[in-house]
Amino acid sequence: MGNEVIDKFNIFQGGIEMKKYLSGMLAMLMLITLLAACGNPKNENTTNEGSSSNPKEQTVTLDIAMHVANVKDQEPAMYKAIEAFKAKYPDIKVNLTGADTNDHIKKMKIQAQTGEMPDIFWMLPAPAKEMNQAGMLLDLSEMIRNTPELSAIDPMMLKNYEDGGKQFGLPYQSLVTGLWYNKALFEEHNVKVPETYEELAEAAKVFKANNIVTIAKGAKDNYSIWAFLGMFTRYGYFDKIDAILAGEEKFNNPDFLLFFDKIAELQKLGAFPENVTTLSYFQAVEMFTSGKAAMLDAGAWETVKLEGSPIAKDVGFSWGPTFNDGVGNQKISMISASAPLVASAKVKEDTVKYDAVQKFFTFYYSQEGMQIMVDNQLPPINSFEADVDAAAHPVYAELIKAMNEPGWEKPFAQPDLVVSDAIGNAMYDSIYGVINGFYTPEQALDLIDKKVEQQ
Repeated sequence: MGNEVIDKFNIFQGGIEMKKYLSGMLAMLMLITLLAACGNPKNENTTNEGSSSNPKEQTVTLDIAMHVANVKDQEPAMYKAIEAFKAKYPDIKVNLTGADTNDHIKKMKIQAQTGEMPDIFWMLPAPAKEMNQAGMLLDLSEMIRNTPELSAIDPMMLKNYEDGGKQFGLPYQSLVTGLWYNKALFEEHNVKVPETYEELAEAAKVFKANNIVTIAKGAKDNYSIWAFLGMFTRYGYFDKIDAILAGEEKFNNPDFLLFFDKIAELQKLGAFPENVTTLSYFQAVEMFTSGKAAMLDAGAWETVKLEGSPIAKDVGFSWGPTFNDGVGNQKISMISASAPLVASAKVKEDTVKYDAVQKFFTFYYSQEGMQIMVDNQLPPINSFEADVDAAAHPVYAELIKAMNEPGWEKPFAQPDLVVSDAIGNAMYDSIYGVINGFYTPEQALDLIDKKVEQQ
């Protein structure tokens, strides 16, 4: 009897101990569950977790910075492309910022030093190249190889953004520059639209006699020499520039001197406004749109403004004259890559961010992205069959017609974009120095050489 009681007591005691053990385990499991829930609530995104195995399911924010203060108004094609991209990829948020070009460049340089650059941003080629050499920019080579939309970009448009075996940028837009012209003025004065320099010189004589400016220009904005940079390529610029920068050749050489002599001759013929020294580029545009000038040195960015001007139906576009004493191919159209879009090297550290950057670039350079450019009357970057309503958009139709003209070769780049900012500014000042009558051709070329020597 005694042993039986003891056995029952031991069983009872063991049951109590088991209940205590199970209760403890249950409490521990509840605590672990509670802590896990606090550490990772369901509404918390993991945007910056680069180790995620499934980036497509995560929300991420792309920081994009542009070179204008108001992207919506000043770069509408880019703004609309971003809006369309956000609609297509609602899990990718875009933080779009902008600043005037000079302020933007300064800001990007400062942020490059602090390691706080945006994920994607616009930058001039020269400082972008410096950032690449410092290891601050994403090498896009692999992305291009793996993305049909990017590999379809014309190699000539990519070439200027290669350095040290890396592809550090993609062309933001096609840079298309030349001479807009007023067909009505040429017809009224029985003057042929110039295809050669001799025809341009003859046109200048006729227009001067009739108090019409041949080429509207404004020297207060010294960079506004795009058509003349295009003409510069027809005197062997790209054959010589590497040797010049290496100190083996000079800007003041016989071929370049021939070109600067032509600029001086046009100045003597009165081809430019008498007050060119005090005019701004924007005043030169107004001079052309008001019918006071036969031609305007500008580019594709003026298409929309010209569409809304009184002379819209009479506007044509030319690559500028060829030269019988020029060097090499004379049919060089000024279609090149504009300043690039680049990405911070840091996005490579985050698979979610990298995936988002690739998606944005893929969309921007897709046919859908090209259609947005066409809709905003910008020249497409990739091959694109632009269906242009010439009645509704006569100026844009003329631009596309010139771009598709057979027999014209694209250059490596715009001449001022393969040199430093300082040398580029010296080129602007030298050409305008001759246009203003301040320098002889020799003095103007010496001015650039002096700047090269200081580099």
